[in-house]
Amino acid sequence: MNELIDERISDRQLDECDLTLGELKVIADRFRFTLLSMLHTRIAYPKVGHKPAVPRDETLRPDVMVATRKPETAPPVSAA
Repeated sequence: MNELIDERISDRQLDECDLTLGELKVIADRFRFTLLSMLHTRIAYPKVGHKPAVPRDETLRPDVMVATRKPETAPPVSAA
């Protein structure tokens, strides 16, 4: 990300821009965070029909989200 910004500065593409170097650093940090969040590796879920080798501890708390319902006024969930 810093390399891209450095290229734009050296090409004089940001000469008439009101952004400071500090603001460009913040922008680069936010882009880096966003890209890393989007491109993270996925969790390896067990295959369908495959049982775990270790029996599950039945004393675990139940999922609290099971009883939670989406409000009717909530926007639709993205498929992405």
